[in-house]
Amino acid sequence: MSKSRIGWIGIGNMGRPMSKRLIDADYALVVYNRTRERTAELANLGARVASTPKELAQEVEIMFTMVADSAALETVTLPPSGVLAGAKPGSIIVDMSTISPDTSIQLAKAAEEKNVGLLRAPVSGSTAMAEAGTLGIMVSGSQDSYERALPLLQVLGKKIFYLGLGEEARHMKLAVNMIIGATCQGMAEALVFGKRAGLAADKMLEVINNSAIASPFTNYKTKTLVTRDFTPAFTVRMMEKDLDLALSQATQLHVPVPLTAYVRQMLTAAKATGKGNLDFCSLCLLAEELAGLDK
Repeated sequence: MSKSRIGWIGIGNMGRPMSKRLIDADYALVVYNRTRERTAELANLGARVASTPKELAQEVEIMFTMVADSAALETVTLPPSGVLAGAKPGSIIVDMSTISPDTSIQLAKAAEEKNVGLLRAPVSGSTAMAEAGTLGIMVSGSQDSYERALPLLQVLGKKIFYLGLGEEARHMKLAVNMIIGATCQGMAEALVFGKRAGLAADKMLEVINNSAIASPFTNYKTKTLVTRDFTPAFTVRMMEKDLDLALSQATQLHVPVPLTAYVRQMLTAAKATGKGNLDFCSLCLLAEELAGLDK
């Protein structure tokens, strides 16, 4: 017997494997995507495809959004055809996108007016981790909404952190990506330094992954850096977007973040040299070019 019907909006690189996990866990899904063709795979697995976010919201008590940016989230939630126009009082929106805390505050106010809960639940991890259900999920919003959504979050992630009532999860996700960006740039510079000195990348990464600076991130990106296959798990353009959000919030909070600003400029250079749609670890390719090692 199937469980409750759940809504899912956004069938992108992350949304597709995450929504499939809910189907595999025997939840009946109603799905929506602005490009309808992307819903075909889920429809074949039994999901019902809604024509609008409003229609989807009318059929479920809990709905997830996983979209590209703040503008996309506004498009599927706030207009007359959006989620809030159809959401039932007492229902919950679980937004797993990485968006501006400012947009999130606007959405939370609009949801509160409709007696709809909003959980901010951005994730940390790759598409492979989404498929495996091992994402890290940072959550903030009402305790009641969190407890109601927790069984679903546990299908999607391995580590779930409840951080508070407001925008704490949004800021935590940006903080995590600030560190990831800086780590990636540091690895790029170190690998190019080692290459010029005659060290092989695979040996360098073996040492790094058995040193004090080893992390899940360095381990996960080892294959990418050794094989030099920069098929994106997370593109340069997407990391640019996230660091732009971090820089904007840092300005509002009067916090100097010079390292984040520097990494953001290196991402600009990566995009300008044709790497915008590659994995953001292509910062390593840029470092090689700057050192003259690409010739």
